[in-house]
Amino acid sequence: MDKGWWSRLAAKHVTISKAASLVGEKVFILKNWEEEFSEFIDIKRDDKNARLLTPENIEMLRKIKSFKDSNMDTQTIKQLLSNQHSAADEINSSVSSDVVEEMKESLTKITNFIDSKEVQEILQLNEKLNQLENNVVHSVNQKISETAKLQTEVARFEFSDVQDMISSLEETSHLERELYKEEIQTERDLAQKHTDAREERFLAFVKEHQVRQERIKHEQRFGLGFIKQIMGFAK
Repeated sequence: MDKGWWSRLAAKHVTISKAASLVGEKVFILKNWEEEFSEFIDIKRDDKNARLLTPENIEMLRKIKSFKDSNMDTQTIKQLLSNQHSAADEINSSVSSDVVEEMKESLTKITNFIDSKEVQEILQLNEKLNQLENNVVHSVNQKISETAKLQTEVARFEFSDVQDMISSLEETSHLERELYKEEIQTERDLAQKHTDAREERFLAFVKEHQVRQERIKHEQRFGLGFIKQIMGFAK
């Protein structure tokens, strides 16, 4: 096939990615609409089977987008497009050839404008802005993920500190209980020593008292016998 024909065809058409930017939708959505509304959209392809959209294709896609944004169902949209197409056919049949040529010239200007350097720069800028937006969103999500991970680590360390504190308190409590037991036992031992000492002193006192009593009794018996002996001599 003549390559010059393809060049002339491409000069009046745009790729589907450019059309997506002009319509304001994703490429895959335009492809879905091409199948869904095939009776209203006829998109040509180049020798590499890439889609080449005309200004009419873009205008039709914009209409479909407007109807979709209004939450219309597919059947209603097809009915509206069919009515508009019928009305357009009636108008076209009554339009003079001069008007048709003027319209073609206007469409050519529009196509040339779309392919102009300024529009291409705007489209490239739009792609860069989209890339920048994606980078910013990715960076924000990464920061959020890192912050959440850091908070999780902090919470884990705090929980570990609490566990260590509880363990330390348990050890301290156990040590205090042992010290308290030792103090109680020491006091008991000391009290027992005091009691034993008092008992020993009491027993010593009792024993001493008994000895004293025995000595007194002995002395009394000795004195009484001595008196009796003296009285016996006196007789």
